[in-house]
Amino acid sequence: MSFNGLIKKDMNYWNRKLHIHIGLFLLVFIWLFSFSGLLLNHGSWEISNFWEKRKETNSITAVQVPLERNSNKLIKNILSQLSVNGEVDNVKMWTDSIHFRVSVPGHVRNFRVDLNSGVCNQNDLKFNLAGTIRTLHTFNGVDRNDANSRPNWWITKIWRLSMDGIAIGLILLCISSWIMWFKVRQKFVWGLPIFVAGIGLAVYFVFVLAAW
Repeated sequence: MSFNGLIKKDMNYWNRKLHIHIGLFLLVFIWLFSFSGLLLNHGSWEISNFWEKRKETNSITAVQVPLERNSNKLIKNILSQLSVNGEVDNVKMWTDSIHFRVSVPGHVRNFRVDLNSGVCNQNDLKFNLAGTIRTLHTFNGVDRNDANSRPNWWITKIWRLSMDGIAIGLILLCISSWIMWFKVRQKFVWGLPIFVAGIGLAVYFVFVLAAW
């Protein structure tokens, strides 16, 4: 076998291994995002109706308010006292009180703290499994009203990196699929029309609809 033949054989071997192992690794992630995408697109489904099925509770807790009035340090101190972790957003602070929200997938806590008395009012919202999965689809620590915001919880940062990895994995999965099809394209006569149809549909949604 020639040198070029050996190179081609090795490339085909590693391309198949790449395709199989990336597919196995991303299998559950693809199912997760597919299911959560269906929940987002079909809010009228009974299983998507997680908001009405939420469990909501309210509680009042006394906290020690530090002299520090930097909002980030103040919130960190309060959450440490309450043993609460999560992504902090929607922060609003006045001279006598501070309001903020702490979120993890499936659980949202809204806090209102009186800085004079140290009284902390907490509103808890817990969602079912469908609500948790739907939340994961858009959970990235970015405030839609502030494009410059960044996640402040380390788990959110890991989740964001995981989503980047999933996106790159899907790109590699598609490229390896195209390479394997191209090698046997003459045996799959419908491959090219399907490939072209997919490209055409994507172009339509990205460019044609966007121009309307």
